[in-house]
Amino acid sequence: MNIVLYGNEELLLKQRLEKLKKQYKINEQDMNLSIYYLDETPMHVIIQDAITPPFLSEYKMIIVKKPTFLTTEKQKNVTDEDIVAFNDYIAHDNPTTVFVIYHNGEKFDERKKVMKNLRKHAKFIELNQVDMHTIYKTVREAILHRDAVIDDDALDLLLDRTKGSLNEASNQVEKLCLYSKHITLHDVERLVAPPLEENVFALTNAIMAHDLERITSIYRDLMMTNHEPIALIGLIANSIRQLYQVKLLDRKGYTDKEIVKMIGINPRALFPIRKNARNFQLDELERKLYELSELDVKIKTGKIDKQRGLELFLMQI
Repeated sequence: MNIVLYGNEELLLKQRLEKLKKQYKINEQDMNLSIYYLDETPMHVIIQDAITPPFLSEYKMIIVKKPTFLTTEKQKNVTDEDIVAFNDYIAHDNPTTVFVIYHNGEKFDERKKVMKNLRKHAKFIELNQVDMHTIYKTVREAILHRDAVIDDDALDLLLDRTKGSLNEASNQVEKLCLYSKHITLHDVERLVAPPLEENVFALTNAIMAHDLERITSIYRDLMMTNHEPIALIGLIANSIRQLYQVKLLDRKGYTDKEIVKMIGINPRALFPIRKNARNFQLDELERKLYELSELDVKIKTGKIDKQRGLELFLMQI
């Protein structure tokens, strides 16, 4: 039997895969489970394993990860002959093999013959990101299950810092519950690292506020985590651009819904951006954007080293 397990929520994918293992009594100790990555293992090895009967069990499971050849991208080590063999197996699969295509993503290239064949001969299970209410409930229940509690403001910060990802939140819950049975805002601040966007937002604030001490502190943290200077320049520019756009559109009387749609930001991000934008003038924001564009040109034309250029920009306040 063939199963395509796909979606953008890694935790839900993992949970569903575990349910499939239990359903078909798949156990690694019984040597009836094989996991392959298509960017590492040749297709013919996977197919050969799939057609081989299980050893001392009713079923065996083959899990195929990184199936890039099913998307719009080309997979280097998957040839036309491999795809023919794959199509042939899918159409005439081994009934004692649970053949799972595991794709951590949503997009398939439905124009491809191989996808049409899969749609015909496989069961598709889609697991995508759930709404925020469900995430709040699930994370809180996971904490209670570990005989711990979390304050509301701490839970808000945890979900902000994990970008609403159930998988990432689950990983952080393990650490937080080991640290304390009553998780506070301070605990989350100490133990859960802020996402890059939050650091860039804070850095942008410090730049516009001419706060050299804060700039130096945030920049040092970003460099310790090996962030690329050119990428940081782009993120800082985008952060300042959002401040400029929100301030300008607010002045013109656009509604929140219209602003979110026009700029393409998360609705939850609008309030802090608007609040922050009140502290700056449009001409200040324009000037910083111009300086960043000049810096970008100098770096790309080799007139200045990228890290030195970023540091000079940060220090010129």
